[in-house]
Amino acid sequence: MKTISVQQFCIHYDVPQSFIESLSNFELIELVELDAHKHIPLKEINHIEKLMRMHYDLQVNFEGLDIINNMINQINSLQTEVRLLKNKLEFYE
Repeated sequence: MKTISVQQFCIHYDVPQSFIESLSNFELIELVELDAHKHIPLKEINHIEKLMRMHYDLQVNFEGLDIINNMINQINSLQTEVRLLKNKLEFYE
């Protein structure tokens, strides 16, 4: 699994490490510990960028980010279920 250290990420994006730690505490992102340092899997980068925009540009707090993230996950799940049901329906038509 490819990762980037939290410290490198924070330097590159100019965000405090406490922001990443808070996202992890709210279980909005997954951190991996390697060599006694916390790392971010590269697959999480896009998600973190979205959370950063919501937090810094739209002033959404961490509780709000958690709610928005849960709602997005539910919507994605429902869209997948609708797609599967449509496929089944088309099969029987």
